[in-house]
Amino acid sequence: MSADAVARPRRRRRLNSGSFQAENLCFVIGRPRSGTTVFKTMLQTHPEIWSFGEVLNESNPRSYYHYLKRLQTEDRDAISPSRSIQNFMKYLAWCREAALKRQPANRLVVLDVKYDQAHLLCEPWWSLTALPKIFSLMREIGCKVIDVHRTDLIRLVISNKIAIQTKVYHSNKLEPGEGQDAKIRIDPDRLLREISATAKAYEKVERHFRGYSNYLQISYEEMFAEGEFSPALVGRVASFLGVSDQFDRKPQLNKLLVDNIFAYVENDAEVRERLSRQHTGRENRLD
Repeated sequence: MSADAVARPRRRRRLNSGSFQAENLCFVIGRPRSGTTVFKTMLQTHPEIWSFGEVLNESNPRSYYHYLKRLQTEDRDAISPSRSIQNFMKYLAWCREAALKRQPANRLVVLDVKYDQAHLLCEPWWSLTALPKIFSLMREIGCKVIDVHRTDLIRLVISNKIAIQTKVYHSNKLEPGEGQDAKIRIDPDRLLREISATAKAYEKVERHFRGYSNYLQISYEEMFAEGEFSPALVGRVASFLGVSDQFDRKPQLNKLLVDNIFAYVENDAEVRERLSRQHTGRENRLD
């Protein structure tokens, strides 16, 4: 048995000193525009699951940072980097307690963490080549992790740029029946760099969780069938989470963009031409 295998149970006992157990937690991770939000809202329809949203997004009133503000009123040193992991463990325990108050039958707390915000949970020292600490923390706790990927990286990156520029991230920000009609200009070289960075991030996270039995990877492209969440996917997720299949398969959010993502790109001919000359290493559609 490896030294890491021996040490892991000790670390897990130390980390689980709060009022929650690993089986009560599930992190949903992914890049922005990968489908984590619509997927998370589906999980929330289960009578035994409660979602706290993006826990490292300061605009979320139930985020770690709102909890940290309250903690700091009692302890000025709570903001110190050396306390970050201890504080986050307290936050996880608070999430579990809050979920039970709102949902007495609760069995699972869902926490959304975007790859792009994972670095916000910091420690005093960090290896320049390592993944952010929160990823190793997930393994050390022993909780479940659902990693949502998107195969079409071109669409992921362009749709994220549209959302950032327009501040419209989901269909609930528009009037009923209204669609996104923005036009943005894309720097082809920057687009290629972001596509490459996303592919590398996927590979690095996959490698980190390799051999971890509480890790499930799904893709946005497999989520839906005939306008609802795919029965096969929902069944697989229910089995992984250890809950009965009582999910509402009707999406709570509508699709925001049309299939042709280049309809929103001012310089689409330039971008298409540049992409056609560059092999991205992933399956991406140009039409």
